[in-house]
Amino acid sequence: MLLTTTKAIIVAGGESRRMGGIDKIFAEIAGKPVIAHTLDAFERCEAINGIVLVLPQKSIDKGRELISKYDYKKVEAICEGGATRQQSVNNGLKSTPKCDLVLVHDGARPCVTDESIKSGISEAIKEGVAIAASPVSDTIKQVDDSMLVSKTLDRSKLMSIHTPQVFRYEVLKEVHSNPAFDATDDAALAEKIGYKVKVYLDSYKNIKITTPTDLTIAEAILSDRDKNL
Repeated sequence: MLLTTTKAIIVAGGESRRMGGIDKIFAEIAGKPVIAHTLDAFERCEAINGIVLVLPQKSIDKGRELISKYDYKKVEAICEGGATRQQSVNNGLKSTPKCDLVLVHDGARPCVTDESIKSGISEAIKEGVAIAASPVSDTIKQVDDSMLVSKTLDRSKLMSIHTPQVFRYEVLKEVHSNPAFDATDDAALAEKIGYKVKVYLDSYKNIKITTPTDLTIAEAILSDRDKNL
């Protein structure tokens, strides 16, 4: 793993529409902004050789101030996000120097662990594409346009997909070279052009902050983790 060059693209280009006016990326939890906790994980991880941070245009100056305040050595570039997540990742990829692997992670997942990062890298070395996930615990039902149940899905075969998602560099470049494809995550784009995607088990605690309640949950997770460091 130490012979593999891995760059991380941290995507934080969203508009926090479900946060009731709170900028979730810079909301403070456990003594730091959310994005600082996320960056901490990748700054500490010896398997990561560089970081590109993707932010909305209005937040770029604030992002530079944060990088300076916390003295992040691995952040090589800050770039502007696009209108969609796919465009944001592509913008980040354009600012990422050629390497062996590229790891894509949501800036709003501050509880990511060193183990999850390294597991993704290890699996991507072998498989080409690897994504973090946890088993679905709820019963999932498919409904029609009238909100009537059309099918109950077998949850033993369902996974909730997280980030990190790790790709060989040339795979992610190919994935983003075809603008005709559109998807909510990069792994789905890889699937559409024929790549097999390896899923590896991740902690349920690697939550994505999408609502104000999630800030409280993430703070509890991080505070508990800090006690055990």
